Amino acid sequence: MKKSGFVWSMTGILALFGFMLTVQLTSRQQPSSTTLSSYLDYRTQVDEQVEEHTILMQDIAKEKAQLAQFEASGGNQQEMQAVLKKDAQTVAAQAGLTPVTGPGITITIQDDPSLPFYPETAGAFAQNADVEISQIVNDLFGNGATAISINGNRLVTTSSIRLVSGLGPGTELQVNTEPVVEPYVITAVGNVSEMQSILTVDDVKPSLNLMQEDCIVKAYNKPHTVTVPAYQGPLPGTWAKEVDNG
Repeated sequence: MKKSGFVWSMTGILALFGFMLTVQLTSRQQPSSTTLSSYLDYRTQVDEQVEEHTILMQDIAKEKAQLAQFEASGGNQQEMQAVLKKDAQTVAAQAGLTPVTGPGITITIQDDPSLPFYPETAGAFAQNADVEISQIVNDLFGNGATAISINGNRLVTTSSIRLVSGLGPGTELQVNTEPVVEPYVITAVGNVSEMQSILTVDDVKPSLNLMQEDCIVKAYNKPHTVTVPAYQGPLPGTWAKEVDNG
């Protein structure tokens, strides 16, 4: 009896050991979803670090180029001032503080009751004008546009396009906190063919027509034909005040 009990005990232990070994091998062969998620997180972090590194290298290259200009001036006051003035003009242009003229397009959006009426979509533009126009602007900036304005309001990195409820009925569209009304005219300077292509790919005109909004796109391929004005709003930090902690 004792021998029989011992045999059964050894059999149970071996069976348990075999089961644990099988589980261990299986877990090694099939990575868990947690492991996969962690791997994807690491990949995302690496990609972000690579992108940040690229931007920093570009900044370093710009600083080196500026330093080379200063050194080449040999300490000449007038040449150094000319370099600084040129840098200031470049920064102002990139920030949207100077007008831009060149080839481009205009997009005029306005209500047109003569278009076919579809109950499901008619009037939807008035309720989503900020979203629709923002999408058009983002597509243009991503496809050839270098400067854009809406009804004369220059768009910069801090610009806003939103619907705001007024004191009266309905809402109004505001660009850079300035109220604008239809017709909405989007003016964009840049690569004309690229901008026209993205408008076609995204079916901008047919989509607006479904909402009974006319969409007139005009192209100007000659130089100095379309002008986007300079940004006139407050700059970041305009209202900032120094705090005296003493």
